Amino acid sequence: MDYIHGYSNQEQVRLIQQAEYWREKLILKDINYQTGESLLEIGCGAGAVLGILGQTFPGLKLAGIDLEDKQIEYAQNHLNNLNLNYVDLRLGDANTLPWQDNQFDHIYAIWFIEHLSAPQKVLTEAKRVLKPGGTITVTETDYRTILVSPESFDYRYLVDSLCELLLQAKGNPYIGQSLGTLLSHSGFNQVNNQPVSFHYAYSLNSQELKGFIDYVDSWLAPTVEQAIAKLDKDRQKLDAGLDWFRSIPHRDNGAVSATIYRASGTS
Repeated sequence: MDYIHGYSNQEQVRLIQQAEYWREKLILKDINYQTGESLLEIGCGAGAVLGILGQTFPGLKLAGIDLEDKQIEYAQNHLNNLNLNYVDLRLGDANTLPWQDNQFDHIYAIWFIEHLSAPQKVLTEAKRVLKPGGTITVTETDYRTILVSPESFDYRYLVDSLCELLLQAKGNPYIGQSLGTLLSHSGFNQVNNQPVSFHYAYSLNSQELKGFIDYVDSWLAPTVEQAIAKLDKDRQKLDAGLDWFRSIPHRDNGAVSATIYRASGTS
């Protein structure tokens, strides 16, 4: 797996900020874990989502796994600072989870499956470590659905370049709508996959529009240099696309929409 955003301290801080942005909008949407239950986050990164879950559901037994030691180290410090001192964090490969069968009540994954070349293998492993009747919640987007108005060919060039980067890294930028199928093929029951749509417009709420544009900009802008270096993309078009995207909150006819997919199932 090639994580295109890297593992710098700046990126780790961004992951914490990203989780806070999505805390109420998405991360905690439609979940209600109970004291004493256990949860594993696959691809836990900097511990941002585990921190939110641990704060929201006191008494939830937390575990996380990530392939990168810098992420696990940062996650440990972050969770300790939140007084979540007993999280079972492990460095390892999600294709071969280092836990026994029937270990967890819940599994959670967000912004992770999109980076995998063989997601079904990881999901099959997830089912193995879930208790009978345990739940899985997986969240991803389809990057083609981040639409702006007014439209711009340069902005579309920028988004297409982002998708190419993920594909080159053996990920899948379009995977959101396939999550339900993947869960079903991995043996889960009661599978559901629902689109969660977001739409912000200058005329409706200019601050929400600016907040979303700023959030996307925080991870989109750093991909420009990668698209030039790895894909030989046109810098002028990429920069123009980014400038257009950043101009949307300042246009009285500006708007942005995005669709995120939330899939669930039981073991």
